[in-house]
Amino acid sequence: MIPELRPRGIGEILDAAVELYRARFGQLVRYAAIVVLPVQLLLTLVFLSAQPDHFNVTISGNATPQLSTTRAELAATFVVLVVGVLTHAFVAAVTTRVVADEYVGYAEPPGQAARTAARRFLAVIAVGVLVGLSELVGLAFCFVGVFAAQALFSVAIPVVILERRRVIAAMGRSVELTRAHFWHVLGVITSASILSALLNLALAIALNLWSAHGGSPTSLAIAQGVINSLTLLLTAPFVAAAIVALYFDLRIRDEAFDVQMALAQ
Repeated sequence: MIPELRPRGIGEILDAAVELYRARFGQLVRYAAIVVLPVQLLLTLVFLSAQPDHFNVTISGNATPQLSTTRAELAATFVVLVVGVLTHAFVAAVTTRVVADEYVGYAEPPGQAARTAARRFLAVIAVGVLVGLSELVGLAFCFVGVFAAQALFSVAIPVVILERRRVIAAMGRSVELTRAHFWHVLGVITSASILSALLNLALAIALNLWSAHGGSPTSLAIAQGVINSLTLLLTAPFVAAAIVALYFDLRIRDEAFDVQMALAQ
């Protein structure tokens, strides 16, 4: 449980996220592995069938396959995007429930987090898709709209899981909580994303260097699957922990959530 439920600065929220992440590390990785490992196996098989020529490192630290034919590249990219949305949705849903329980000191029954995630899975996917579309629209405004969408809808998934709101209501609730603290929220989201991207970047650069020195397409595809699995298992729960800590911080700031918790205890 996080002591002293009070408003926190950006650094303090990240510290709380690290504390939550460490406290439930084994459980978080175990739940994430249930979906991440089978999904990465599927993606590896897709890459093997497409035979990528090499991998390029993107600005976010991800390694993307470069294929010899446009049709193969489009097909592989589509599969990766769809499966990626489903993977992140499940990991975010399960992680949110586990981290929130640790934050308030609640010992949930065994399997409760997974059951909660399963019940709200479609709503989480819908939120992820709508937020992603909002970010794409934001690209038309010199990337400024991307940051706006990331900040304003940042706590929509915790709202879906913890408050059991419907999709549109959850997104509206997220805007309600974040709009008065926009820069504070954006600072937390950006900082957590940068920390997680550092690990992605290091592993992706290593893969790119291997590709440049003659790694075979088969070995590259397998290595990419291993790297993606490691980065997702290690970074996705941390980012979710930071978002949950941010969610409680916003409620404490605007709704005296700390007082409510004290009365409940």
